[in-house]
Amino acid sequence: MIASMMRKAAPVRATAPRVQIVRPVVVRGRRVITCAAVNKEQVLDGVRSIIAEQLGTELEKITAESRFVDLGADSLDTVEIMMALEEKFEVSFEEDNTERISTVQQAADMIAGRIAGK
Repeated sequence: MIASMMRKAAPVRATAPRVQIVRPVVVRGRRVITCAAVNKEQVLDGVRSIIAEQLGTELEKITAESRFVDLGADSLDTVEIMMALEEKFEVSFEEDNTERISTVQQAADMIAGRIAGK
């Protein structure tokens, strides 16, 4: 009976960093455009954790200046990292743009730009 009363713990899901999105507002007949506030440090931390998970590397070894190649990522690893980043941050990348990304910071900056552009 006690076992039936105990609840299973819900699995913990990683969520995308919170972004405060402010919509255009009309003030006395004028349209005021505001932009989204993005926590770039939080985005960078999320990018680092995804890369560590995908490559099986310690998080401490991955810095903003780290290059994917220096971390041991081949082209397939890079594609898988980009797909995981798209899923985690709920953004999409064009293939041309992802080919230009070579460092962790570049990936974080691109994601922050996409989030702010939503």
